[in-house]
Amino acid sequence: MCDVVETWNRTACGVMCRLPTELLAQSFSWLDPLERAAKVTAVSRYFRSVALAYPALWTQIELSDRTPGLYDALALLLERSRGATLNVNIYADEVVTALLIPHVPRMRTLITQETLTTPWIFEQPAPILEVLEVRRVGIPSDGLHTVLPSATWAPVLRRLELPSTFVLPRSGGKFDRVTYFSGYMTARGVPDTDARALFEVFPSLEILKLSFSGIVSVDNLPNTRFPAQLMELVLDDDAGYDNITSVLGLWRGHPFRVVNIRSAYGRLAIPVLDHMRSFGTGLWHFDLTRYDWVLKSEHDIVYELVDYGSHGGFDDLCDSLHTLGSMSAYAPALEEQLIERLNMPSLHSITLRGAFSGTSSWDVYKGKLCVPELQTLRLDPERYDKEDWQAVELRNCSRYTEQLVRRLALTDGTELPKIPRLVFSEVARPYVGEEYWAWIYQRASSVYIEDELLWQEIDS
Repeated sequence: MCDVVETWNRTACGVMCRLPTELLAQSFSWLDPLERAAKVTAVSRYFRSVALAYPALWTQIELSDRTPGLYDALALLLERSRGATLNVNIYADEVVTALLIPHVPRMRTLITQETLTTPWIFEQPAPILEVLEVRRVGIPSDGLHTVLPSATWAPVLRRLELPSTFVLPRSGGKFDRVTYFSGYMTARGVPDTDARALFEVFPSLEILKLSFSGIVSVDNLPNTRFPAQLMELVLDDDAGYDNITSVLGLWRGHPFRVVNIRSAYGRLAIPVLDHMRSFGTGLWHFDLTRYDWVLKSEHDIVYELVDYGSHGGFDDLCDSLHTLGSMSAYAPALEEQLIERLNMPSLHSITLRGAFSGTSSWDVYKGKLCVPELQTLRLDPERYDKEDWQAVELRNCSRYTEQLVRRLALTDGTELPKIPRLVFSEVARPYVGEEYWAWIYQRASSVYIEDELLWQEIDS
């Protein structure tokens, strides 16, 4: 009976059974590994023989704690992958780690979410491991303190992400291929990290992420010569703003390309601007999103303050607003910042992004923007698929902008006579002829849709 079924399956498969085994195996690779195990190998003896003959089909292991029969599934994939190179993304407990430890030498990637400590990973050499990301389940870093092995443990490692404080190896060479490193400087219940020699152990870093859950001594921060290619810095602080102030103060003058900061506390715009000023005093750009602040220097160095909208205000920037060259803002967020007179004598461009609220409270926010050099006001309303929603957005945009324009002032406090260049994004094209936009022809010298001139005042 089995032979009859096998013959019938071969006939029914038709073209599939006539494909070269390499192509058939490739087609199997488009399925999830567990689907291959449960379905492909049960179609026929031929399909099963092809699937089992290609270990590479079983080397992508992605299993979570919700995977049915997690342990059996992992054991099956490890067996069928034989000696092939593994890429593993898995939830790890005691049973999972016991299954994985013998296979560490053939792992190229290991991404693990776990409740355990990390030393199990270091029990076997990892000669081809390129990526190690250990992510903590629950409260990050609590109770963990990782002692790193020597660089000979994983000589080709490129990315290392730890969920804990750590101890740097004192011998055994350098991790000279690691370009991304992430770890904790402080955590509850464990010693603080002594990272003074971090750049000596990881001399090729391009991206560095440091996390804090307590105040760290500045003496423990990396303080040796910076890797020349270190371009991105990520600081994640749950303890306050002293850590970030210390880091930016210690590393003044280093030309990062991106600095990303997340903190639930503190007025961080001040140390950020101080770090920016360590490269020069030219014009800079400010972007106010709904929750985040983005500052960009004249050298295109980007500082992003994540979830900072409820912790800081324009008063943080007052001492540097005289060199602000351009500003982009989420419209409701800008409205809430206008509580006092703000002097921006070098500002030449403002961009306002929607969605624009229909319930603005301009009577509450009576501040002014003193912008004597303003050249361009750009309006970028939200785009909607429904025409009636789009019409409402443009009407709200008009009301908002008309109120804002009344608050644009010259240095002496008098109202800015006219905006030299009022620019709409393409989404506004069908609506600029509406009556509610009539006011723009008294308050603007020229009106554009992107780069297309729609109207220009004729000099008398």
